[in-house]
Amino acid sequence: MIGSTLGGNGGLRRGAKRTLGAVLGVLALTAVGLTACSGDEEAKPCEGVVIEGVCEKKCVDAECTAGMKCAGNSCGQPCAHPTNDCPAGKYCYGGPADDGTPGQFCAWAPFTKHGKVTGQYDTECAADDQCDAMRGFKCLAGTCKLTGCKTNADCASVEAACVADPVDVAKSYCDKNVKVVGLGGACQKSTECDADQNLGCVSGACAYVGCKTNGDCSTVGECKPAKTAEGKDVLACAKGTVYPKGQFGTACPGGAAAKECDEAAGFACVGVGPGDYDAYCTKTTCLADSDCAAGYECQTLRTSKKPCTDACGLTGSNITGCIAAGEIGAGKAYSCGPLGLLRNMCIKREFCSECKTDDDCRAKPNQLCASDGKGHKYCTVLCEPNQSNACVWGSAAECAVHDTALGKPTCAHRFGACKGTSKSCEPCVDDADCPTGLCGGSDYSGERYCIDLGPSCDCTGLPTTQDTYCVGGGCPKSPSGIALNCYGGAKVLAAKSPLYQKCVGGDSFEGKKAPYTKPGCWPE
Repeated sequence: MIGSTLGGNGGLRRGAKRTLGAVLGVLALTAVGLTACSGDEEAKPCEGVVIEGVCEKKCVDAECTAGMKCAGNSCGQPCAHPTNDCPAGKYCYGGPADDGTPGQFCAWAPFTKHGKVTGQYDTECAADDQCDAMRGFKCLAGTCKLTGCKTNADCASVEAACVADPVDVAKSYCDKNVKVVGLGGACQKSTECDADQNLGCVSGACAYVGCKTNGDCSTVGECKPAKTAEGKDVLACAKGTVYPKGQFGTACPGGAAAKECDEAAGFACVGVGPGDYDAYCTKTTCLADSDCAAGYECQTLRTSKKPCTDACGLTGSNITGCIAAGEIGAGKAYSCGPLGLLRNMCIKREFCSECKTDDDCRAKPNQLCASDGKGHKYCTVLCEPNQSNACVWGSAAECAVHDTALGKPTCAHRFGACKGTSKSCEPCVDDADCPTGLCGGSDYSGERYCIDLGPSCDCTGLPTTQDTYCVGGGCPKSPSGIALNCYGGAKVLAAKSPLYQKCVGGDSFEGKKAPYTKPGCWPE
């Protein structure tokens, strides 16, 4: 029989291969052989080659495609790898070819029958050697099946599903009797959908299940609550608006310089700079939340850009990127702020952003929309009441069952609302919430609070920390009673900071023995 074995590097082990000439000496007779006869017909000489009692036409090199030669009485291309270089039904064998030419050529394998490809899926068999074993087919339950699959994708060539053995992957096999339905395909139960792609049966069609954010569904639409065919509550990708790469939600860890966002369409990168894997592309101009994608809101933010001509009490600066006067004003892309120009931008809703439903909060994972118990609904997260620092914004938020309809503990702001009246240390989400100042915050906890630029303070005669601030200095107390810090130090004056002699957040560790301070407006 034709023989070839695999060496350690996946090629033929030359000491073990047999020549095609030896194979043909066993399988074929020349023209002197006789064909079988039927009925009363007399036996006729075979004018070709008799193989296993069947007369076949003799292969002629001139009738083969250029570069191929007759090997095993069929046209075979030169080869090196036992299977990769040969079509189904053929293996790569050591020469010579039928005419004695040395080399390695593709020729029919023992399991094939006179040029008909057998030994692969659904071929009847009694043993593995009747299957295309070198390509992974083995005899299982009387038919040849592709074995060793890990995912359904491994069975795509035979249009079957991977029936996995949880212990021994070598026993896994591709089964055509198991229905595999792709994204959007009709289904009656979740087991019909391709589990490799996290698909489940939702509303009669296979859909992605287990999403957490709209970003997880960027190629389909939005992440929505749904029920599977089995009645299980899940989040699944539902058809909706799809934004191309570089627009809403595209990651931009390279920062603005990497130009990963669609600048031509008005999108820019929001993040702290190169290396920020939470940075994302978003629309740079909006007038209302409706101008943004689901899960985003139109926020008012400070910008370092300068007006091209005098505006907003600022001296014009005709430099590259300056803002023309026609773009500044009510209903325009830019507006005037206490410290410079403000601009509107679509930003992912986060803790304390107003909302109506959970869908409004699904730009970030694990967020939901819940009442704070005082008539306001904000984006928040579930929490553990007895766990220290259970909430975002640190000590400014508390964990309790605020939303009685929800009946689960969530985080809510201790102020009683997520927006105040612009006074120092009252909560805010963006600069629009602080019309007499700006919306600052704590890098320590993420807490956001207003810095009112109205009241002034003075550190004269008071000790300052790092020549930057003193405690008190005429500042009012925070809503929780914490003494605010006065930015009246020499370094602030030398830097010509607009916050010089202004009151900012206090210390959440006030009155406690601690080796460091913690910026904030609410006591730990």
